[in-house]
Amino acid sequence: MGERNRHGLARHVPKEIRREVRQRCGFGCVRCGLAYYDFEHFDPDFKDALRHDPDGITLLCMQCNQKRARKTLSAETVARANKNPKCKQDGFASELFDFGPDGITVNFAGSKYFNCRVLLRIAGVDVLSIRKPDAAGEPMLLSGLFSDITGATTLKIEDNVWTAGDENWDVEVVGQTITIFRAPNDIALKIKIDPPGSITVQKIQMEIEGYYLLGNEDFLQVHDAGGLRVHHEGNVAYGYDVAVNLFALESDNSSSGFAT
Repeated sequence: MGERNRHGLARHVPKEIRREVRQRCGFGCVRCGLAYYDFEHFDPDFKDALRHDPDGITLLCMQCNQKRARKTLSAETVARANKNPKCKQDGFASELFDFGPDGITVNFAGSKYFNCRVLLRIAGVDVLSIRKPDAAGEPMLLSGLFSDITGATTLKIEDNVWTAGDENWDVEVVGQTITIFRAPNDIALKIKIDPPGSITVQKIQMEIEGYYLLGNEDFLQVHDAGGLRVHHEGNVAYGYDVAVNLFALESDNSSSGFAT
């Protein structure tokens, strides 16, 4: 498929228009609600478009996009879904992580965690955890709950199914990377998935139970109302029950534990 249509319009949709379309559609396919999507010109089709009009562009999952390409899904049906997106009906976009049966490695803060049941626990809350499948040969199951620095949930993972709420300012999915924005150029969470057995937290700004987490691929800082409590980097943990445990804040008696 060419990079320009018969009118010379480039296929690449400008950044601001992509964000407008994502926000309007609820960050997922308007028909299915799946969070891996393509930008689809439907009114008119891309070949006839003179410009990138956000009102004529929507989000379709790969399957629905292929149906459009094969002409088994009409522009009229897409237009109806665009007026009432599935993600807006549900309040979230969702998708399934593709993990295998042989364990999940989590890369975070310059550290690697493999086959740890709980990767991160804060004040008794399991923020990121992994459990074994119910039957042999089935995938390992990842669960997690991420919030931004205001405490609002940005991303929820439950047994490999991840959901991003439509109350987020923006959710961008490019290739293997999911980025959640709180505002322009203000990233709340950025993660990269490398199936079948790896996930990398590339950036995080998160609040939970009075702790503020600021981190990227190289380090993790934990703050509370009194300032910086922990600076953590360069760890390796294999087979721990709880790899990183930040205990409840209790005045000067609060403490933290890290697997080494």
